[in-house]
Amino acid sequence: TALLNTPYLGIPGIVNFIDVRTQWFDAGVKRAIADGITQVVIIAAGYDTRAYRLGKPGVKFYEIDLPHASKTKQELVKEHMPADKYTWPEFIGADLSKVTLMDALSKSSWDSTRRTMFIIEGLVYYLPPQAFKKSLTGISETAVAGSRLFFDFLHLDALANEIVMPGLETLLVAVWNKGEMMYSGIDHRPEALRCLLKKFGFRLHEVLDAKDITRRYHPHVQGWNDWQPHVSPFFGYVAAEKVSCANGLA
Repeated sequence: TALLNTPYLGIPGIVNFIDVRTQWFDAGVKRAIADGITQVVIIAAGYDTRAYRLGKPGVKFYEIDLPHASKTKQELVKEHMPADKYTWPEFIGADLSKVTLMDALSKSSWDSTRRTMFIIEGLVYYLPPQAFKKSLTGISETAVAGSRLFFDFLHLDALANEIVMPGLETLLVAVWNKGEMMYSGIDHRPEALRCLLKKFGFRLHEVLDAKDITRRYHPHVQGWNDWQPHVSPFFGYVAAEKVSCANGLA
């Protein structure tokens, strides 16, 4: 981890980023369940474990992923996590670039009349901007008032090279070497996020940056070093609530 945290060669704070991001999403799910939300939809679920760790009686998790990824996950769950010991989610194999979120969910037991918690973790920055807007459109068309949306994102000014943040270039190269790219950045200013979310019928509840999330989940950390950040500084975290019909679907 020493090399990984080197400012010019590594990605300082990336390990702590994974930790605090997980805690933030977990806290959001726990709060939603405590507030009476009984449906949790995880988009591009991958190997997400929240259904098994945070499941409660009467709460249903829905994991959406590409069909082949969903099939692999189901096989692993059946082998290692018996249903008599763990709460299983409902698996939905769907390519959301080809079908709408509503169509994908309609093939499950999901109830369109009930409030839902929507999670998009570790995905937004891999989507081209129009694909991200399409995702927001799909969630907006699906969510009833009182539903919640949590996602993490990459700061637009960092991705556009308007500011220099240690580790981002290394991260982009590492992602490229895996055959992938980070396409999307979002203006992290609260007023810009409020405007974006309002177009899709959502009200911004909070937006956190690296310093905010460090204070919340790693309060033992004292001070901040811009070139040796405790948490990777180019990511942000958004929590929002559906309040109305969208007025600017794109």
